Amino acid sequence: MTDTPEMPHVLSPRDEARVRFALKAERLSEEALDLLPVAPAAPRGERLRRALELKDLVDTLVERAVVAEREEGTTWAQLADAAGISKQAAHERWAPAVNAWATNGRAAFPPASGRSALEAARRLDQVHADRHPDHRADAVSSGLDAVRFPGAVAAEAARRERAAGLHARLAPLNDQLSTAYAEWSLLNDGGARPKARAAVLIRLAALNEEVAALHEELTGAEPELADEHRSSAEQARSNVASNREYAELLAAKAETEGVTK
Repeated sequence: MTDTPEMPHVLSPRDEARVRFALKAERLSEEALDLLPVAPAAPRGERLRRALELKDLVDTLVERAVVAEREEGTTWAQLADAAGISKQAAHERWAPAVNAWATNGRAAFPPASGRSALEAARRLDQVHADRHPDHRADAVSSGLDAVRFPGAVAAEAARRERAAGLHARLAPLNDQLSTAYAEWSLLNDGGARPKARAAVLIRLAALNEEVAALHEELTGAEPELADEHRSSAEQARSNVASNREYAELLAAKAETEGVTK
């Protein structure tokens, strides 16, 4: 008798994104069906308000669709073509959602929730089967990598662990950047001496350099989101250049002030 491989609590990012999209689709369908009853005495504007709430759910569903597509390897050019917009417009509109997904661990549920994407998929199997009895009973879960390729579980877990470690190093750096930029803004707005402002810029350059290096590493740990990480790395390197250039100008100004005194 062959043992059935134990299913992981957290699935591959691709599976997690698929289930997350399906859950939002279920919520949207429920909310849409709730609009069917006619209430003649409903307050004025009630139908419009509820329809707009439904639109917000659609917008979220679209974002989750983009995340799931990116996890499956769909390019930004392909997404733009599907949406009938330019590649740049698609990236500007949806890249923040993809980046937030990566930052939050690429999982449908928070780790402390105790909820499982696979369990959610199996519940959605029943939801779908109740409405479409002519479809297969496991229409949702059967399409997941964890079910189709259970042998890939160990490799996925190793990649997740590597990516999680890099994100754990990235989070405090981003916090330090926010603090340093706030300090820079206060010093700049307050007319602080050039030497003090230059010191903050030098610190910002060093932090941005570390951020760029981590995003470069993440392109290997999260290859499906390599475009996003390369873009973040390029932005960080651009910040390094501008930070250092301005710091040099301020340092020269500080020297000039010292000579004239």
